[in-house]
Amino acid sequence: MRQTTYATIGAAISKASGHISAWLIFAMMFMVVTEVVTRYVLRSPLMIADELGGYTVVAVTIIGLAYTWRERGHIRIEVLTSRLPIKARNWLRLTTLILATAYVPLLIYASYDLWAVSRRLGLKSDSILLTPLQWPRLILLVGSVLLFVVLVTELIQAIKTLRTPGGKLDGV
Repeated sequence: MRQTTYATIGAAISKASGHISAWLIFAMMFMVVTEVVTRYVLRSPLMIADELGGYTVVAVTIIGLAYTWRERGHIRIEVLTSRLPIKARNWLRLTTLILATAYVPLLIYASYDLWAVSRRLGLKSDSILLTPLQWPRLILLVGSVLLFVVLVTELIQAIKTLRTPGGKLDGV
């Protein structure tokens, strides 16, 4: 029952992460088209696409991390690991999950610190929009937390799989 709950939580967060990233890409595309039309057809550019496009690229990347991890979309080199016995691959997967799960809290802390400083000092972008930087930087924190939750759910599943005789992790 609990394994299903963890898998469901990880899948839901991963799916939400993927959907949010997809919508952000659509919004960025719309913004760029609008900028091109206003610049070349109406001869009156909005001059905001560069800044907002940059924030959107970062948001797509960081929010999409959880989805990409869950879908095994990050770069993997399987020349050696594919030749290992299943049990060794499961242990290797567990090791990489532990390392990734140990790293992400540092990313969360750094993202939180960056966000808190931006908020406390009222930092704004040096552009025409004067965007309060706490909002784009909050996205770093949110994406890091989403990735951490997905990693923890996969770590729990990996531990349970190793305890099961003959168990094989997905994607190993």
